[in-house]
Amino acid sequence: MEENKLFNICLILSLLGLLFLTLYSENLELKETRIKDINYRLLDQRVKTSGIIDKISETQGLYLLNLKDGADELSVVIFKRGILALKKGMLVSVEGSVTEYQNETEIIAKRVEIK
Repeated sequence: MEENKLFNICLILSLLGLLFLTLYSENLELKETRIKDINYRLLDQRVKTSGIIDKISETQGLYLLNLKDGADELSVVIFKRGILALKKGMLVSVEGSVTEYQNETEIIAKRVEIK
């Protein structure tokens, strides 16, 4: 009987700990990374960066942005979930995962915010 109680307490505490870690990790604030510092060494990592939209194009399933920060450029892919009110010349902040496509580093966006 005593072992069963101890097991239940450990199980509940473990589940609460996992729930806390999940909620905590989702709300961590990412440190801003400059576009020129986003490269293959950051592949599969979450980053946050910002820049001015230099070019925007739309396909059937996604939006493609070209962000500029001074002389540095970066492609951002946004999978469509609705209509975005983004225009060339807007300053935006992007959070997402760094990937590589055709030997070019890009970000698959999870969040885009107009600054």
